[in-house]
Amino acid sequence: MSGHFQIVSSRAAIAPIAADMIASAILRDVHSRGTASIMLSGGSTPGATFEALSHYDLPWDKVTIGLVDDRWVPETNKGSNGALIRRTLLRNKAKSATFIPMKTHHDTIQGGLANVAKAYAALSRPYSFVLLGMGPDGHTASWFPKADGLDYALDMNSGAIVAPITANKSPVTGDYLHRMTLTLPAIADARFALLLLTGAEKRVVFEAAQDASLNYPITHAITALGERLTTLYAE
Repeated sequence: MSGHFQIVSSRAAIAPIAADMIASAILRDVHSRGTASIMLSGGSTPGATFEALSHYDLPWDKVTIGLVDDRWVPETNKGSNGALIRRTLLRNKAKSATFIPMKTHHDTIQGGLANVAKAYAALSRPYSFVLLGMGPDGHTASWFPKADGLDYALDMNSGAIVAPITANKSPVTGDYLHRMTLTLPAIADARFALLLLTGAEKRVVFEAAQDASLNYPITHAITALGERLTTLYAE
């Protein structure tokens, strides 16, 4: 199995472990290059991590926070990952961090692409830390199987940092078909990446995704990141 796989005692135990890892990455890069850039995913499991992290005494004024992906909805929508970051992380001691959302005022992902690409091009790379999740369909970020835009998002030669995605509707996507996502080349050179994984069903998919021939989108991240990827798993 590529990378490092760590079994955690419970889902509740993930948050403090993940928060410690993010904090370590921030301190390392602030000390070595003066700034840190962390790219975060949405979901219920990361939310607890962000709440814990907001209490850490870190040089937040030197930290820029971006998103791995987001649904193309305003932050008033419950599906907004940007709203999750503001609600759980940009508070307490982390108020002074800089946050770069992925949703613009544009109605469509194509209309907002240039603005998002410009904003994310300004973030320092390689990213200090990337937090990933995985769906039961084997997607990570917004790399949904057979989505419109998937090939572009996974093209290591594109030079793109972000990509618009239109997913096929499924139980995993719900009604949120239009999304913006980081590309594989943007994630591939991250200094450290963490995948949060919960439940036996997802573990089966994750283990299957070690086989590149099965063509799960997350396999591309697993392969590209190699030993820089750690997976925290709780039943």
